[in-house]
Amino acid sequence: MNVYLKSEILKMKRTNIWKMTLVIPLLCSSLAVAFGFLGGPEILKFSIETIINHWGVLWLSVLIALTAGLLNNLEKKSTAFKTIVGLPIDLKRKEISRILLIAWLAILASVCLIAVMLVTSLIIKTSPYLVSLIDCVLAILVTLITTLWQIPLCLWLSRKTNLFTTLLINCLLNLNLGTFYAATEHWWSVPWAWSQRVQMPLNHLHSNGIPLSPESELLSSSVIPIAIFFSILLFFLITFLTTTSFAKQEVR
Repeated sequence: MNVYLKSEILKMKRTNIWKMTLVIPLLCSSLAVAFGFLGGPEILKFSIETIINHWGVLWLSVLIALTAGLLNNLEKKSTAFKTIVGLPIDLKRKEISRILLIAWLAILASVCLIAVMLVTSLIIKTSPYLVSLIDCVLAILVTLITTLWQIPLCLWLSRKTNLFTTLLINCLLNLNLGTFYAATEHWWSVPWAWSQRVQMPLNHLHSNGIPLSPESELLSSSVIPIAIFFSILLFFLITFLTTTSFAKQEVR
């Protein structure tokens, strides 16, 4: 597996894919803080909570779709996967290595976002306002775990279509289905709602960005282990299906 990972890392060496792990967290944070400044002091104090909210609603899905699409584009523009076909390699492991690489990029981006949040908390001393900074860090980590299933899905989708279609579909589903169902009792039935639902007990913000009342049922943390379990299960299921599809398509 290390050989496959090293191969993918070498392909990315002179691309902009690595830069996404820094650019997207900075963009997410900048827009969230700018939104706070426009809203005045009462909104500005929610800056860190808003950063987390925006990360789960849009930007982590953007990162995954972009990196998956760009990684596939490297193969499509060079040999359209023809080189891989002629190599005596395990095609399923090859695809798994690509999934692991994007997962690693998502982890790096999450760490960058946490660093930005820490800096923001020093600059805007009233933020975070609703919860502790530790809860904010936990929200980022849980958001990451409940979004990992999108990686194999976006790799498969971008291979079958293109980067733009993958980005459009994944982000629109996250923004529309995810935001709509996250606050309902049927949140568990829509995977795009999971990351937004688990944020609520940790950052005390509704998926629409409005602070929750202390009596809100959405503050119940009982949803977190359920969402994590479903996310891990779906991740392995989609990984199995996409690696099988990748191997069959390449053999033809």
